[in-house]
Amino acid sequence: MTNPIWMNAISGKKLDSPPDPVWKIGDTSAAGFLVGPGFFDPQVNGFAGVDFQNPDITTEELEFALREIQRAGCSHVLLTLITAGIDSMQYQFRHLAGILQESEFIRQGILGFHLEGPFISHKPGFHGAHPPELVCDPDWTVFEKLQHASGGQIRLITLAPELEGSSSFIRKATDSRVMVSLGHTDAGYQDLLNAVQAGARMVTHLGNGCPEQLHRHDNIIQRVLAIPDLLVSLIPDGIHLPSFVLSNLVHALGSSRVVMTTDAMSAAGAPPGEYRLGRLQLNVGEDRIVMAPGGKSFAGSSLTMEQGFYNCMRFGGFDAMGAWRAWTRLRTILFPEVEAPWLAVPFGGGIPEK
Repeated sequence: MTNPIWMNAISGKKLDSPPDPVWKIGDTSAAGFLVGPGFFDPQVNGFAGVDFQNPDITTEELEFALREIQRAGCSHVLLTLITAGIDSMQYQFRHLAGILQESEFIRQGILGFHLEGPFISHKPGFHGAHPPELVCDPDWTVFEKLQHASGGQIRLITLAPELEGSSSFIRKATDSRVMVSLGHTDAGYQDLLNAVQAGARMVTHLGNGCPEQLHRHDNIIQRVLAIPDLLVSLIPDGIHLPSFVLSNLVHALGSSRVVMTTDAMSAAGAPPGEYRLGRLQLNVGEDRIVMAPGGKSFAGSSLTMEQGFYNCMRFGGFDAMGAWRAWTRLRTILFPEVEAPWLAVPFGGGIPEK
């Protein structure tokens, strides 16, 4: 067997030898490997049959899920909780924070929490799989309770900036080193500008968390595209965004604005079957689609990070370097002090196309 080709995925340069140590995933006998820092996913609701919303989740279950996440090439995540009752979320953050304190392995891989909701739109379509009766306007006192319960580990929050009190909330969150992302929102153009001025830096899974029918010109997707100061997360599973839509958005945004995420729930990294996302009981078939009851919105994805990386190149409009950056960009911004392990993923052995 000939020696494999090693390529630095960030610089695009050929390496004389692999880094030591290096963490291989996929076909370990491949003719060539792309090498770079382990992937980072800012929105993971569950994995490998484990629902992170489950109030009875154990240390062992979370360790198992994290090991499976790492087998998919992802060295670090933000564990994501979605809209629930305030008391329930407070309990869950306290419970998960206790697990993180208990396990050094989990602490090293889960760098904090992403709170998606409850400060999002209640409008049909825009609230997605979140229970509309539990969403509410941004309330800093409520957030402080949740942040205290989390041990100060909420590092990202998704909210709708058109809601009353959002600008003040965004400023306070930004001052407290919590990144604000805009999502599940029908914010007007001026609302988005006001949010950016207050400190918002990102948009959560653009093209999702919105109705199937939108105004042909003045809609949330077009408004976000028009604001170059916002990073944008996308779900590259070919389901949340059809392949041509993902590619179009990447080209319209410019690769430097894109952050990739799986928005994974417990069916990710697991076979077809029945799974939970909070209070929702979901059936995931061979098509890997995770649909909320009633079939009107998605309820997370069954995508793994490794699959998402390859999809970025297969149909997402990225070359290898752009795809790798999109899967690591937000860690560099949020956690510049964190040193990720070297990851090697197989490619065909030729020089990756630019």
